[in-house]
Amino acid sequence: MKRRDIQPIYAETYQRRKRTRRVVFGIFLLILIGFSTFLLLRWHENQQLKKYPIHGVTIDQSNGYIDFESLKSKGISFVYIKATQGAAFTDDSFQSNFERSQGSQLPIGVYHYFSFTSSPTAQFKNFVRQVKYNTGSLPICIQIQYYGTFDQSTIHWQAARKEVRQLSQLLRQYYKRPVVISATQQIIKSLQLKANAKTQFWLTDGKIGRPNADATFIQADDKAGFKLDSQLIFLPMSVFNGNRRQWREYIN
Repeated sequence: MKRRDIQPIYAETYQRRKRTRRVVFGIFLLILIGFSTFLLLRWHENQQLKKYPIHGVTIDQSNGYIDFESLKSKGISFVYIKATQGAAFTDDSFQSNFERSQGSQLPIGVYHYFSFTSSPTAQFKNFVRQVKYNTGSLPICIQIQYYGTFDQSTIHWQAARKEVRQLSQLLRQYYKRPVVISATQQIIKSLQLKANAKTQFWLTDGKIGRPNADATFIQADDKAGFKLDSQLIFLPMSVFNGNRRQWREYIN
């Protein structure tokens, strides 16, 4: 009968410990690489952000009480406040947000969330009822995003083009100022919009640090953290696509 090679118990224990140490070291190494990569990406993003000295945020009723003076002290140079959505919805915090924003002397804008199921006229009337002439000093923003069952394949783009242009025209004529369209590059392309003096773009998927000649604003972070009055809040943060001199010319 062939003799079996039986390893002592302590030898098996040693091998298990050795394998465990290798696994733990591998996990630690992966965590270290991941953390280092995260820090490197954050550093790169911060370096890119330095190219855009003018930062701003968008707010709505879900953000609660906003201290505009604190935002200003954190380096924020402009704020857009949500006013309406579709033909019936109004933001509950619009009036209080707008009134408090006036004391900060920050450039303020208001935005409307576009509905694919409501007529341009009904959306325009809803906006005017809510906002009246409390529009701030920046161009009025129409925010266009996919929602519910609407996506690239389900939207009737020919009808959407007509409706967006009609709503933009109604707002421009009534308030005598440009309109800025906040959307992805795909949506803007599908709507066949062109940037000009009357219609500006706010890219929600533009890459900072890369050429975006048609964009007036670029969203840089959909959840930027701000510590306001000892409370950490997260707001969509965007940048003006230009330098300080160009910003002064833009708001004047």
